[in-house]
Amino acid sequence: MTLPIFSGKHFTDKAKEAKFQPSWIIHILVFFLVFTAAQIPQSIAMSVAMFTQLSEINPNSEQLLKTLLDMMLFPNEKIVLVQLFSTIFPAVIIVIYCRFMEKRSLESMGIIKSRWALKYPLGFVLGFAMFTATLLLALAAGAISYSGTDINNGEDFGVFVLFCLGWIIQGAEEEILCRGYFMSSLSSKLPLWAAVLVSSVTFSLLHIFNGGFNFIVFVNLTLTGIMFALLAIRFNSLFVCCGAHSAWNLVQGNFYGLPVSGMYNLGPSVFRFQLAAKDPEVFKNAEIWTGGSFGLEGSIGETIIMIAAICALLFIPKLKKTNN
Repeated sequence: MTLPIFSGKHFTDKAKEAKFQPSWIIHILVFFLVFTAAQIPQSIAMSVAMFTQLSEINPNSEQLLKTLLDMMLFPNEKIVLVQLFSTIFPAVIIVIYCRFMEKRSLESMGIIKSRWALKYPLGFVLGFAMFTATLLLALAAGAISYSGTDINNGEDFGVFVLFCLGWIIQGAEEEILCRGYFMSSLSSKLPLWAAVLVSSVTFSLLHIFNGGFNFIVFVNLTLTGIMFALLAIRFNSLFVCCGAHSAWNLVQGNFYGLPVSGMYNLGPSVFRFQLAAKDPEVFKNAEIWTGGSFGLEGSIGETIIMIAAICALLFIPKLKKTNN
């Protein structure tokens, strides 16, 4: 039995008109090649940012390697901003690949103009609400506490705005990559539900080198990928999941002041939350609600919220249009 959300017409159907139609296994191999190539300009931008800061610090030869390693593992605020803004390069490369190599239309990637100005903010609100629900579960468990705010002047606000713009670009890039490109390409050779599952597992594995990645994180990010995919399918638009993804990350890092997928030093935040537990034994019990060093995306709270969101998208029927 096919679930209603997978029946009918979807933007992914247009991927079947692509000129490049290999097997689904070849699609997976090509995806990793395209992904690797798309990271090159971003890696160059990151390298320039790090070496620029090295020239300002001017460490001696003995400290050079350690300083560079610290920058890679624990990037500071400026380097994180470069990382976020430079995701525009892989996004553009992926769109170019789909348009000129696979010969696919933008519509086949879910980049559909119809009502995009309504669908993007709708996704943004949904992303905001889902992460806030995850936070509230952690608060109810006593795992985190509120510690204040650190937007105290105009300079802080300016950096905050830059991070907001950065998250908008970064969230869109991951959705273009995983849902607009990969899921749609796979759907030309696999049932749509299978394309959702494979692309979501891959989305999770792309975070494997982030700090604090573990099995619970893997499960949660797979569920999150499924949720974003179902949003795109249900609303027949990539703009909905772009808005939800960007809001999810922005709210974590710069509204509630928490780590995002193991990333820290994310600039000023409207509010600032921290682990509430100080006693080692309590902390051990609280980690299932905080997600440890990965952040709330590795918590049982996210597991609950993602399962609830997936069930809602799968089983709550769409509102029928009425003619007045």
